[in-house]
Amino acid sequence: MNIRIFICFCLIFVFESVSAYDPHSNLTRENKLPKELENIGFSDVTGKTLRLNIPFRDESGKEVLFSDFLSQGKPILLSPVYFKCPTLCNFHLNGVFKSLKDLDWSLGKEYQYIAVSIDPKENESISFPKKGAYLKDYGRVGGEVGLHLLTGTQESIDALTKQLDFRYAWDKEAKQYIHASGVYVLTPDGRVSRIFQGIQLEPRDLKFAFLEASSGKIGSFVDKFALFCFQFDPRKNKYTIYAYRMMQFGGAVTLLLLGAFLYINWRKITNNNRQGVT
Repeated sequence: MNIRIFICFCLIFVFESVSAYDPHSNLTRENKLPKELENIGFSDVTGKTLRLNIPFRDESGKEVLFSDFLSQGKPILLSPVYFKCPTLCNFHLNGVFKSLKDLDWSLGKEYQYIAVSIDPKENESISFPKKGAYLKDYGRVGGEVGLHLLTGTQESIDALTKQLDFRYAWDKEAKQYIHASGVYVLTPDGRVSRIFQGIQLEPRDLKFAFLEASSGKIGSFVDKFALFCFQFDPRKNKYTIYAYRMMQFGGAVTLLLLGAFLYINWRKITNNNRQGVT
């Protein structure tokens, strides 16, 4: 075979091979969402009012209705978890309590935190020591009246999670629940006010969410004014500066200063005219 023809043939073969190779093909194939995760996660149920006359057991084993906690008139931070979770739930609960410790408002005074187990096999023998450990870590007086770790039957769990559209599943091989991580902020009348997904929560975002959920009944004037300048961005999962509100505030300040300037000058002109007449 002519050497030139052979070289050309080799170059064409190499070119075709390189052109056909997709460097992302293996990556795409290997990172497709597993089938068991396709129906796991949160839905946006913001604004939905929940029916919460659902029976659960508290840490002492006493039967309570979730709606009992609404009677305290405080916003509620709610986590669907399970207490013997070997991985994600522990990170989630630790992250929540880190944010609560950094928040200048106190658990039980301005708000409540409720963690509900999605595992019907769990009971007060697990939730009681768990609550004690987190209260010790929280380290503030009065926290026990605002922290509630609830367990219940599958019927009760379904009644809550289906309203929240919180989707999870049992992994038989791993022998644990597959679920997403996040919290719901509820108003004192049981309406879903905000949803934060993930493990880490910013104390500022929690404060703004509690302010909104309480309709301004908690917090100082400074807190309420700060909320006026911020708006929740679901794409970023946090509160961000609201440009329109800032423009409104800037316009109001400008009008106020202009009015003050005109009033002062009007007074000067009036006084000068009076002196001139005299």
